[in-house]
Order: sequence, then structure tokens, then C-alpha cells
Amino acid sequence: MINRQTLLAASLSGFTLITSAAAAQTLRIGLTTYPDTLDPTQARSLSSYAVRTALCDRLFDIGPELEVVPQLATAWEWTDDRKELIIKLRTGVKFHDGEPFDAAAVKYNIERHLTMPGSARRSDIRAITSIEVIDDHTAKIVLSAPFAPLLAQLAYHAGAMMSPKAAQAAGEKFGLHPVCAGPFKFVERVAQDRIVIERFADYWDKDKIKLERIVYLPIPDATVRLANLQSGGLDMIEQVAPADLEIVRKDPKLKLAGVGGLIYNGITINIANGERAKTPLGQDARVRHALELSIDRETLSQVASNGEFPPGNQWVAP
Repeated sequence: MINRQTLLAASLSGFTLITSAAAAQTLRIGLTTYPDTLDPTQARSLSSYAVRTALCDRLFDIGPELEVVPQLATAWEWTDDRKELIIKLRTGVKFHDGEPFDAAAVKYNIERHLTMPGSARRSDIRAITSIEVIDDHTAKIVLSAPFAPLLAQLAYHAGAMMSPKAAQAAGEKFGLHPVCAGPFKFVERVAQDRIVIERFADYWDKDKIKLERIVYLPIPDATVRLANLQSGGLDMIEQVAPADLEIVRKDPKLKLAGVGGLIYNGITINIANGERAKTPLGQDARVRHALELSIDRETLSQVASNGEFPPGNQWVAP
């Protein structure tokens, strides 16, 4: 296993403008891939999540030390048997279409994740059996059994809150024009070219939002992405290629940020799934052990990622 970092590069000149000027600024971000869909229920790609972080606030968020922190929720409490979670919700929150955010919206969103055909969230929150509205700003989630990952899931895709009115009207086409309760609202999406969002004037925490607009531009080639940053065509790029890190570090106009991530690269072996598991590698633990001993993780990290990604021995990050 190789545990990966998220590496971002930004133009210092662009950020100087953003931090010193008024809110009438546009941030241009280079993505590694074009998002599959902006529907939180159906999305599977990391680039989709990157865009929806600005569009769709979630019940919870994850802090710098991997702690769960409130976002649209303000407080939460487990029952003694850990099978019921009572969530207090933030007041005065509006969706981008002006509809109020409340406990009924939480119930609708979670039920949509659980029941919508093609949902990619169903397995994430499979332990949920029902959602109850206690009052306008209190919801209760009932589980079939204690489920430790629930808060973390509600801080990721499954906790994203959509406008029930807009989601019901759009159905499976919601991802073409998402309506959520985040700091930015959807403007346009041009296939394989760009996604544009702009500041939501009625956002519950609007004083912290200094940008007027964000433009996401998918550029799969890491070298091309970096060239666009160097030329001033972009203000920020994600996932800098390890081979390009020295270029970024030596350029006084660029700033590199690395964040230890929970992503890993590894080899997954089929040992019990159908005919294709019936191989020496799949059926003999000694062969798997030999393969494991043959891999020099440190050298692999140095050659494949310039030593930027720490070697590991399991999918759980250090």
C-alpha cells in the first residue's frame, strides 16, 4: 500500500488579488477529471465532490484533525444503545431556490439516498431504517444496529442537503442543475469544458465568502494543468504530479500545499469471488505472502512518486 497526499498548487499573484480586493473576484480551478454528476445521491467521483463542497453544505464536516464538526447541524446526541441519533439543525438556512432548510428536508434527503434507483449512497448509510421529524429543527435517525461510520458518512456525500422541491421536480436529472444550501449556487455546466458557480447572497455564513464566482476547468493532463497555472490561465490546480513538484517549488510565483490524505494505492486480490479467484494467487496464502515480501514499498514510492507518498502496509492511513 502507498498512502497518498493531496497536493495543490496555486498562483500567489491570483491569491493576492483575491485576499486584498472586494468580493468581485473569480477563482479558476483546474480539476483532474470532469465530474460525473453533481447529484449527491448518484455521484461517485472525487472531482464531483470537489465542486459540490462549494454547492452543497452537509450536516457535518471533517476538521483538520479528522474530527467531526457541525455544518448544517449544530449539535447531536446518541441514545444509550447507539441506535438513534438526534440532530439539532441550524436555523435561518435557505436553499438556493429560497426554500427553507428544516428537519423535513433532512428526512427527504436521507430517504432519497436510501431509495432512489441508482443511488451510490445506499450502501454508505445502509444501517438507517427510518428518519423522524421531531420538530422543524430537530431530526432523529434510527438505525438497525450501532453504526460507527454514520457521522463520517453524513460529513461526506450522504450528508449533502438538496432542496426537496427542486429534487422532486428534476428527478434523476437533478445533477444537471443542482439546488443545495452551500455558499455558491449553480450557474452553468458545459460538457467536458467547465462548471461555473457564483456566490449565494442568502448563504447562512455569507460574511466568510469573499469570492464572487468559481470556474472549474477539467484538465486531465497534469503537465497541461501546470502550464495553465504558470501562464496565469488558472489560479489553482489539484493533484500536482510528483514529477512536477520541483518545478512548482522553484517557481517564486507559485505556492505548493500538501495535505495528508486517506486515499491509498494498492493491489486488491480476488480470493473468493467466482471462477477468477481460482488461481494460485487467489487460493494459496503462501503465494500472496511471497508477493507481499517481494514488493519494496520504499523504492516504489521513490520511483513512482518522488518519495512524496509514504509507504504503508494497510488501507488505513498512518
